[in-house]
Amino acid sequence: MLSFPHKTRNVSKLSVTFATHTHTHTHSTFSSSYMSSLCCSLPIQQKRNLLYSWSCTQHLAHTMAFAPIYNPSVPFHSTVLGGMSDGKTVTIQGQVRMIAKRFAVNFMTFNNDIAFHFNPRFDEGNAMVCNTQQAGGWGAEERKSKMPFRKNTNFNLVFTVRVHGFQVSANGQFILEYRHRIAFQSIQSIQVTGDVNLSCVTFSGGMDQYLPAPPPYSVTPYFAAGMAPGIAMAPSMLPSMAPSLAMPPAFVSPMVPVTIPNPMVPFQSTLQGTFAQNRNIIINGTIRHGADRFHVNLLNSLSRSIYLHINPRFREGALVRNTQDRGTWGPEERHLAFMPFSPGQNFQLEIRNEGGSFGVYTNGAKIFSYVHRLPVLQIDMIEVAGDVTLSYVQL
Repeated sequence: MLSFPHKTRNVSKLSVTFATHTHTHTHSTFSSSYMSSLCCSLPIQQKRNLLYSWSCTQHLAHTMAFAPIYNPSVPFHSTVLGGMSDGKTVTIQGQVRMIAKRFAVNFMTFNNDIAFHFNPRFDEGNAMVCNTQQAGGWGAEERKSKMPFRKNTNFNLVFTVRVHGFQVSANGQFILEYRHRIAFQSIQSIQVTGDVNLSCVTFSGGMDQYLPAPPPYSVTPYFAAGMAPGIAMAPSMLPSMAPSLAMPPAFVSPMVPVTIPNPMVPFQSTLQGTFAQNRNIIINGTIRHGADRFHVNLLNSLSRSIYLHINPRFREGALVRNTQDRGTWGPEERHLAFMPFSPGQNFQLEIRNEGGSFGVYTNGAKIFSYVHRLPVLQIDMIEVAGDVTLSYVQL
């Protein structure tokens, strides 16, 4: 642990700036040269240590883990949590069904092209077929004859994105590489269909995969008087220094999304923390055949004010949006170029706080924005009700 006996005022200013940018996730604002200039008056070793701590927090900001999605139904469709970047890993665990013909994993772009179609076929001589679909047309197939999957057997399937292509492993063994035909940055969602049951889907990695190298000289730990090395100190025992430099709160215990599998409808849950800018909620489910309507509400549990009411009404052919302030509804917003939901179909609904408005997406495509009418930091609850079943909700 580092101590800064001098220049306390400068360190405090730095920690305030650092904490602010930690909260808003605009880490690129700082460069190592800028950090160096801010702490140029510090002794050289403390300066190196400070820059190393800063670079580590940059790494942690880019590698925040997402909660696994447990026991999703098939067909499964999800946004690629955290986005696609070099080193992104998608792990799919499940079981091939007893009477299986084939299954597929599709990495899909914002315009529903399939950047990577991975398709084991038991009904075609145990072939693994890989392909890309653009503008509705399939490209040339790539086939592998060595099938790593067996019927009625569990599997662990891992896709790793690299700059040149996808690397695919099954049950711990590398099985193939598929070179990109579409820029992987355009991929927004993943789909799993066919004769499998899923137990877990996990998104991890991406961005910077490795911690930066440590400073060239050893970091001298701080020990309180009379305390033996190796004994952890409580925060109150640390020397006087800016807390965000010693242990940035946003990185000590990052808010990991909570995934609730197969919740009952009507569904209601409180949110951990505030619905801050850039936060999102993902709802994955199926609209019942013959459905009349369903709704999603973001609300405050005390006032029961509804900050965002999303209400697809199939008999009216309308997707109604509104706000209710302490029992009084505001004017409805109904205009949309098309109805993005249909009875009998699976859907994924994502709600993002985009600053002055909510951004609402279905299956990876934005369908509308809704300007905030009430202070959204007071949102602490979500409700889903109506003619739907839910595969999972990620909060």
